[in-house]
Amino acid sequence: MINLPKHVEKDEIRKILKRKGARVYFVGIGGISMSALALMLKKRGVKVSGSDIRKSEITENLVKNGIVVRLSHTKEAVMSFNPDIVVFSLSVDSNNCEYKAALNMDIPIVLRSELLGAIMEDYSMKIGISGSHGKSTVTAMLGAVLNEDKKAPTVLCGAEICNASGLIDGDEKYLVYEACEYGDSFLNFNPDVQLLLNLDLDHTDYFKSESMIVESFLKSANNAKNSCVLNLDSKNLALVSERSATKMHTYSRGTRSEYRYETLKRLSGTYSFNLYRKENLIGEYITSLKGEFNAVNAVAAAVCADVIGVPYESSRKAIEEFRGLKRRLEGLGKIESFELFYDYAHHPCEISATKSALSDMGYRRTAVIFAPHTYSRTAYFLNEFAKELSKFDEVYITDIYGARENAVVGINASALANKIRDMGGISHAIGVYDAKTVVQSISGRDFDCVVLMGAGEIEEYKQEFLKYRRR
Repeated sequence: MINLPKHVEKDEIRKILKRKGARVYFVGIGGISMSALALMLKKRGVKVSGSDIRKSEITENLVKNGIVVRLSHTKEAVMSFNPDIVVFSLSVDSNNCEYKAALNMDIPIVLRSELLGAIMEDYSMKIGISGSHGKSTVTAMLGAVLNEDKKAPTVLCGAEICNASGLIDGDEKYLVYEACEYGDSFLNFNPDVQLLLNLDLDHTDYFKSESMIVESFLKSANNAKNSCVLNLDSKNLALVSERSATKMHTYSRGTRSEYRYETLKRLSGTYSFNLYRKENLIGEYITSLKGEFNAVNAVAAAVCADVIGVPYESSRKAIEEFRGLKRRLEGLGKIESFELFYDYAHHPCEISATKSALSDMGYRRTAVIFAPHTYSRTAYFLNEFAKELSKFDEVYITDIYGARENAVVGINASALANKIRDMGGISHAIGVYDAKTVVQSISGRDFDCVVLMGAGEIEEYKQEFLKYRRR
């Protein structure tokens, strides 16, 4: 994780951005959240450039929008661009050559979240979406609700929502943004309304205990200027609600909250729900997304919409028509006899929710290619991962994607595969095999569903399956 040499005040960042000809350099510009901010600044007349380590649809889209992207980190890139400010994400460390170049040039260095915290002051209604699960889906869904109500929101999402970008660039009244908790990033924000979806321990390389992450969410709730919308069904968020001084609008399945909801299973794994404010029925909502967990995501969007004054008919229509995001139980079509899905689930709770959704959809024999994300998460939740993955009919474990972390002795694909077998599951560590071999093996089996799952690098398996379909 990067160590900032000094704190740059929000007002100073804003002052820099408003200079004529301001220049901003993004290190790691190919990240979905970084690229969205880069596009936002470019559209506002700021000169933008940046670097990343690989070419992607995101970097190609940035280039199409007139942003120079270098596919390597070099000190010369920073020196030649001569930026007024350099932006980093928490995935970059202090040994990065571009960080050192900015340091030597005495250029202000800020985190992505600090930049966003400064930019959002231009908006009169800022709505932050936080939680351990579902942030991207609810951010995009609430953006769709506000758009249906003719609010023309600006939306910053941690998943692709428009043309290989996490940005929908609206006007400067409503801003809906995904507020990530990792590294306490969301504490750089002061939203008017903070929506808290759920809270489980995660990012165990930073949050060392459940009490530590609860404390961070409490601070985030207290940062809200007007109110906090909070899910009381999450026991940890219930603790936040009890301790926070912020005005609370709560929702749950029970009667102890301001808003109450009831879910009802429909056809093919979709759900509807009735939403009540106190004892008064607001209305029925039908979701098009699969799984009860997505119905609960829709509840959060509907409650937040009601709190900020969006009419029922606008939220009902937008929620029903919302079709989801890429890699969030994304259907990729049929390959031989089975359906292929692409899913971002990378926490045991998310794996459990995905398995329930697939069962609701009627799938009975499901194989999973799981890409673990970070050594610390895999180590901390090894038993929990094994328990949830063992519920699938067969599991293939790729090498762990370390991201910002170094390898940990004894924590690898084989360790997780062995643990799954200890719990009665069928599993294989496939890090040593190429994607084509694995895909050919699975495609010859009698599964009715195959899921590419995890936050790690798994795109090559998707491409191999799609090639197999075109044979």
